[in-house]
Amino acid sequence: MKLLLRNLFLIILAGILFLGNLTVYEALVLAFGLQTGQTHLILAVALGLLSVSFIVSLVIGRKYYNTLTRAFYWFSNIWIGIFSYFFITSLVYAVVALLYPPFVALGPWLFLASVLISLYGFIHAQQLVTKPVTVTLPHLPSQWKGRKLVWISDIHIGPLYGAAFAEKIVKHITSLAPDMIFVGGDLYDGTNAPDMTKLSAPLAKLSAPFGVYFITGNHEEYGDLKEFLSIVTTAGMRVLKDELVIVDGLQLIGVDYRTTAEANAFKEVLAKLPIDSQQASILLKHEPKDLQVAAEAGISFQISGHTHNAQLWPLTYIADMVHKGYAYGLKRFDTLQVYTSSGTGTWGPPMRVGTDGEIVLITLQ
Repeated sequence: MKLLLRNLFLIILAGILFLGNLTVYEALVLAFGLQTGQTHLILAVALGLLSVSFIVSLVIGRKYYNTLTRAFYWFSNIWIGIFSYFFITSLVYAVVALLYPPFVALGPWLFLASVLISLYGFIHAQQLVTKPVTVTLPHLPSQWKGRKLVWISDIHIGPLYGAAFAEKIVKHITSLAPDMIFVGGDLYDGTNAPDMTKLSAPLAKLSAPFGVYFITGNHEEYGDLKEFLSIVTTAGMRVLKDELVIVDGLQLIGVDYRTTAEANAFKEVLAKLPIDSQQASILLKHEPKDLQVAAEAGISFQISGHTHNAQLWPLTYIADMVHKGYAYGLKRFDTLQVYTSSGTGTWGPPMRVGTDGEIVLITLQ
């Protein structure tokens, strides 16, 4: 089933890239005044090969991990980020040029701007930002008032990010001195690289007075889940798999991605847990969906990731529509408060424009 879904995803992706390439091709021909058939052919082949390289990198990046495959993965994923802005530029350029023909002359400058924006996005994505959030929870035990929690998610250790990035995250979190740490899924990219333990070894340095807790995300499902969980456990994290634990009087609930992917299954999982709706509770759930289920179960506060907030503006608006207004930030759904993080790492283009690679520092009140 996993193989079927993966192949279907690649087929759909190939179709999207074909249509996108056609749009970019036509815009580049117009913008740069390309006249000869040979030039057209070279451009078409170059765009096609670059886009195919992204699909190929996704396939080989899950099976092989070495200097060559990592360099190829970085190259193809950076290209797809540039291509995203080329596509957006092409759409805007075509519409405006149609309405106001003299605008055609600005084409080369628009595509240069796309490259510069992409370069900024690549540099910005390598930076980690502390996102301070204050959350007031009813019935919060007095001893938890003023305590700080850290949430990280969507690191995607694998072909793009390795031990150096993990070490950078650990140092950043250590400087914040949190009371508890949450790792909210997609820690791994699903790769079958032989040295995953080595790549994530720095995470063993994570520590907090009230523990480090881990839940799975969808990308853990794409590789050897048992191996990933073994690495996480060895690193000193406690895996919360559809369970509730009491931490110094605070209800902490962690749910598995697979078993709560559908609303009814999620409802069944929560129904089996001894949740006290008259006491403060924190739910760790990778994806911010089926919020009504959590609200009806009496959960006080849910923390999620998964969306990346689309990584690249203006795609953030699409992400917000897809996730029904909960793609990013602190929001409320009935009595439930929800914080959705934009993630710490990236997937696909290692770029961020209009979003941050964030480490969320939550202060409870």
